[in-house]
Amino acid sequence: MLSIRALFGIGFLVSSRASTVLSQPGTCSLPSLSNSHRKDCFSSRPLSTMAHNINYLGQEEAQHIDEELFSEYGFSVDQLMELAGLSCATAVTRAYPLSSLLKSRPSLLVICGPGNNGGDGLVCARHLKLFGYEPTVLYPKRPNKPLFQGLTTQCEKMEIPFLTEMPEAAVIDEAYNLVIDAIFGFSFKGAVREPFGTILDALKKTTVPIASIDIPSGQFSSVVSDPIPDQCPRVSHLKPK
Repeated sequence: MLSIRALFGIGFLVSSRASTVLSQPGTCSLPSLSNSHRKDCFSSRPLSTMAHNINYLGQEEAQHIDEELFSEYGFSVDQLMELAGLSCATAVTRAYPLSSLLKSRPSLLVICGPGNNGGDGLVCARHLKLFGYEPTVLYPKRPNKPLFQGLTTQCEKMEIPFLTEMPEAAVIDEAYNLVIDAIFGFSFKGAVREPFGTILDALKKTTVPIASIDIPSGQFSSVVSDPIPDQCPRVSHLKPK
């Protein structure tokens, strides 16, 4: 188990396409790391330099860290969600600064799942709005819990629009600079239920970059054998916990 100092180091030094991008197993990291870590993939966007000492967590280790934070250190879900969402928003601003966006409007699509990963996405969207981006949220399955209802209300009060259905891939490519995948996190297992199967299928057809919180959604699914990342530079992991 990691020490608390190492644990918080991972939590706050978030991975991003500008620093510690992770892609699906079997692919490669982007060239923002050291020369020894460079592979055959590349990105056309400018990359910043951050720490080279990066810890990569597996599913079980990430789950154990969550349990330790709750049980031993007394953190609440909403505390960790707020920290995670802010860290992810910060990672996006470093990896995709406003000046680098290809479209005139700094539009982003944030797709939120029904669990805590979706809550991270709502917090991320709120902070991105404060950072000058124009996020739009797709939140098709909303938990009937005060925490998630509050996060939704906060986004609505900040005039962040919510979509009622998933746009087609061509519409996403035309309207948005980036998709933030906050659908499923590292604890997800089992079959993908609708409408998320359709959403994942649409994301596979897009060409805009996808930034995934925790992991690319579908990574641990028993149904989606080909998770979102199918090209090395497209998908970034934002927050290994």
